[in-house]
Amino acid sequence: MSDAADEITVENLLEFAPLLALDALNEVEHARLLRVVDQAGPALREEFRAEVALFRELLVNLGEATATSPPVALRGRLLDQIDGDETGPSGIGGDDRTGADREPGAPIPITASRSRRMRLMLSAAAAAVVVGIGGGAIGYLTAQRSAPPSSQQQADQVFTAPDVRTTTGLVAGGRATVTYSPSKGAGVLVMNDVPRPSPGQIYQMWLQGPDGSRLAGTMTEKDIGTSTTAVIKDMKGATAVVFTVGNAATPDKRVGDPVATLPLS
Repeated sequence: MSDAADEITVENLLEFAPLLALDALNEVEHARLLRVVDQAGPALREEFRAEVALFRELLVNLGEATATSPPVALRGRLLDQIDGDETGPSGIGGDDRTGADREPGAPIPITASRSRRMRLMLSAAAAAVVVGIGGGAIGYLTAQRSAPPSSQQQADQVFTAPDVRTTTGLVAGGRATVTYSPSKGAGVLVMNDVPRPSPGQIYQMWLQGPDGSRLAGTMTEKDIGTSTTAVIKDMKGATAVVFTVGNAATPDKRVGDPVATLPLS
């Protein structure tokens, strides 16, 4: 697409929400977009603003894990996606709820049109996020390790899955975001500004399901930084990610009440 400004219309307005969130529009395109937003009906304007806020929230939660900016090629990929989209205009309705009426902590619902935009943004951000894995990753994982795919491959699979979604909440005064795919049974954890556990203590992460909870991993004070990332495996069947504080001497024993619960759907 050579001139994005000419392509911005009320009918495809929502497709440009990621570009605005990324600050990837030039002055002409930005001015055109604002005019189209003004021309849109109240409901569409509200949904567009909610989309921009949602994508900015995701970028903040994911991007703070590294100092890496979104790839330059992302703008072209987004424009190509808009230009080649054969599914028709992005409408309003279905089960899509805006940020204004979404309950705090609830998983962000994703319709087909939003899913396309989110997959593109998240897949582009995946490389930046996974840079943090290994440097500040979960120190102890209970998942099976028989010929596992690499962390990069697993993160890519999550971010490009058709059912990708995200859940976020406060953990000990910081924020944790899990971007996950039920069909892939995996997710990517990003924690920002979560304080280190006290010496001798650890953070425990449990996957809660109908049959109880199972340990997904632990984090010692050495594993926690300003931003901490990790791939979560074996998530199939889980209904929530639960964080507790445990004893480093018995990392697989749950001794405390949850300090945070992130619901999955």
